[in-house]
Amino acid sequence: MKRILCLVLMSYIINTANAQYDPGATNYGFIAAKSFALDKEIALGARVEYAFNCYTTFMGEYNRTFAIGADEDYEGFNELAFGVNLILFNWYPTTITAGMGYVGNDSSVFEEIEDEAFLGFRTGNFNHGAQIKIRALHQATRYVHIFAELNVKSLGRRYDTFLIGFSYDFNAK
Repeated sequence: MKRILCLVLMSYIINTANAQYDPGATNYGFIAAKSFALDKEIALGARVEYAFNCYTTFMGEYNRTFAIGADEDYEGFNELAFGVNLILFNWYPTTITAGMGYVGNDSSVFEEIEDEAFLGFRTGNFNHGAQIKIRALHQATRYVHIFAELNVKSLGRRYDTFLIGFSYDFNAK
């Protein structure tokens, strides 16, 4: 009987420890980000995440960048990002993920620094590039996840960010 109970408990731990979210889960969240480029520049945003399976999460994100106490010359910008994250390590309830994806923004500064970008181009008033991200995700409760994330963007160091946030799963079982 003890062996069966131990086997059932180990099976439960293994099955719950392999997921960043339940398969098919859609999570909604908010973020606050700090830019590496300017001291006073921060961003606030919203994110939607869809867990295709236990290991893969697709993300869509919108951020609005602005500066606190900046000169009148400062112009904030909007940013959109789409990507996918995969699990690197999992120490339930904390998961380390990494991913990549598309990032675009309407920053007018990019015109001046476009030559410094690793991979980036401009169409009209919108800049396009790629990003690599690494994230530490912690399941605080059944419904709430908190995370910290580093985003390195091909548009140049000017757009790299560190962010913190939380997401909520309305359909958690």
